[in-house]
Amino acid sequence: MPKKKPMIELPEYVFRTRARGRDYYYYQPFRGTDQAQPRVRINAQPHEPEFWQQIRELTGIREQKPRFGTFSSLITAYKNGPEYAILKPRTKKEYDRHLATIEKAWGPVLVRGLKARSIMKLRDLYADTPTKANHILEVLSAIITWGIPRDYSDTNPCRDIPKFKRGAGYAPWNWDAIEHFRQNAAPAMWQAAALALYTGQRCGDVLKMKWRDVDRGEIAVTQAKTGKQVWIPVHRDLADLLAAIDRRSIFILTNSKGVPWSGGFQSSWNKQMKKPVMQALRDQRLVFHGLRKSAVVFLLEAGCTDAQVSAITGQTRQMVEHYSLMVNQRRLAREAILKWEEKGR
Repeated sequence: MPKKKPMIELPEYVFRTRARGRDYYYYQPFRGTDQAQPRVRINAQPHEPEFWQQIRELTGIREQKPRFGTFSSLITAYKNGPEYAILKPRTKKEYDRHLATIEKAWGPVLVRGLKARSIMKLRDLYADTPTKANHILEVLSAIITWGIPRDYSDTNPCRDIPKFKRGAGYAPWNWDAIEHFRQNAAPAMWQAAALALYTGQRCGDVLKMKWRDVDRGEIAVTQAKTGKQVWIPVHRDLADLLAAIDRRSIFILTNSKGVPWSGGFQSSWNKQMKKPVMQALRDQRLVFHGLRKSAVVFLLEAGCTDAQVSAITGQTRQMVEHYSLMVNQRRLAREAILKWEEKGR
């Protein structure tokens, strides 16, 4: 007889309706009273990580007591187990750091409900630090494997997730590639790409941007990866784009149906990039995260200091300095060749 999935208690102001054989969830404070606020649809199910990510976005509520089967309970059990106890202090410190990242992402989510696509989203969040991304993936895989004989899960979805090639990195887009994409991409895809380019932010942070975050010519962003808050002046080209977007949601970016991107963006992006017209971009191995790198390069080429770039992207000065060396090398090399040519033989 198959096991029933453990029920998850819904947070306050979240309610369920059923239509056409499917459950739908909504957030509406003071529902049924004179103080009722507009309801917001939650575009996921309680057994999916995206559900709880949107709940945290709307309410900030977290489960206080871990339920068996969730990542919070798995992490607690693992840290109380013998395998964790025999780890060296330095290894424990590293594990604790990555376990905190995992719990922040999926604490109240059932381990059995974790899908490969959600793991890919977490991995890609740390694409600019591939070694760290790989370590998070390793720790996640280790605790899920540990939990299988303890009835937390039957399978380990991490086995289908490739690691980043260390040191490979992602190439920044040049202006020709950006212009080609703008002319040929679906509007929803170009809007996301433009927000990433002109703000220098990661994909996850771009998809969560709301209209209320745009104020007095700036966009306020609280980065999911670092928790850092930055205020980014709106580039004039981005201002034109924002003015042309229909406000069909509290979120700036929506899919072709006008629904916020709670999931499925990466699949839609991959589908877009697989079109024949995008072959030239595929040949350059360009990916969405490369747009963030483009922002850094363009800012540096415009003469911005490392501190100014860091203020926009939220990256460390050390990370920006890495790109600065590349930009300066090309500039110095061009100047050197010009001097050589002017000098003659």
